[in-house]
Formats: sequence, structure tokens, C-alpha cells
Amino acid sequence: MPKAQADIVSAVIIVLLALSLTSSALIWGLPLIQKRQDSVLVARVSNIFNQDLPSKIGYVASVGGSTTLSLDIDGIWVLNETENSISFTFPSKVSDKGLNQWIGEGCPFTGQTGTVGIDKPSVVCVFVSQTETGFNITYKIGFRELISSDGTKGYKIQLVKPSGGVSVSTGKTLYISQKSVSQLPPVGQKILIKTEIEILL
Repeated sequence: MPKAQADIVSAVIIVLLALSLTSSALIWGLPLIQKRQDSVLVARVSNIFNQDLPSKIGYVASVGGSTTLSLDIDGIWVLNETENSISFTFPSKVSDKGLNQWIGEGCPFTGQTGTVGIDKPSVVCVFVSQTETGFNITYKIGFRELISSDGTKGYKIQLVKPSGGVSVSTGKTLYISQKSVSQLPPVGQKILIKTEIEILL
């Protein structure tokens, strides 16, 4: 075989080997990379619901004013005024929770009360369902009434949508602001102090 032909055949073999190795790397490597990226996303959403969101809502409830919270992940926000909760559902290739059950202390959240100085005003729950390509993960935070140890006072953060607001959104930013603080008429010996927090999805 002439040297020129041998060089061409060698070059073709090298190219084919390179393509084969690249294809193998993509077939095996891309799913691993995507799973690692999704693990980071799951950790970010968990941090938002366990730290950032309750902290921001609690701050606005205490001092007034407004703030924002941004989450650059594709998903669906739902504000449930009846349940007094906000949830975020997003797809993921990985999950660190069990399937088809609400997970978290005080979950599923049903508006139960807590005790001032002992319990947090918020309850965070997680629900995971399996899909054909991975999982749908829902993080939910609900706000409950906290009652003083002597039972004479209750404190509650009430989530509401502003005028013209929506209950469901695929937006990336929440706008959080204090609407009002009111003292409701006594029920028995208990006075309820309610702080309304507007959530614009």
C-alpha cells in the first residue's frame, strides 16, 4: 500500500476512534453530569424553603416593608390562601426523599397550631413523585398560629395575594410585602394578632 494511502487510512481510523470515544463519553457522562447538576438544584430549593423564604417572610412580618426572593429554576409556584402555604414544584433527575408521602416535621401541613417559644411559625414539607424521566419534587411552606403558653394570645402570619395577583405562576421572583397587622376580637380568653403578608408570584 502506498504511503499516502496508509496515511489516509490511519487518519480515518484515528477519527473513527475519537468519535467512538466521544460518543461513549457523552452516553455515559451526560446523565452523570445532569444528575450532579440536579442535586445542586435540589439543595438550592431545600435551602430556599428551610432558610431564605421563612427568614424573609418573618422579617417582613416583624418590621414591615417589602423584599424579594429569586429562584432561577424552572417550576411552578402555588399560593394556597386557604391552606396558608406556598409551594414550588420542579422536575429533577435525582431526589433525596422517599416517594409519594409528605416528609417533614408536622407534615402533611393542615393548619395545626404551635406554641410560642417552642415551635417555629412555619412548617416545611416535601413530596416526591416519580415520572418517566425522573421525579417531580414539591417543596411547601405553611404558616401556623403560635399560641402563648398561657393560651391568652395567638400570633399568625397570613399569606394573601395582592389585588390583581395570581395563585399559580412559573415566574422566577416572589415579591413579599406586609399588608396589615390586626388584632382580632377575643375568642374565649384568646386574642389573635394576625399579620397579613402579600405574596406576588
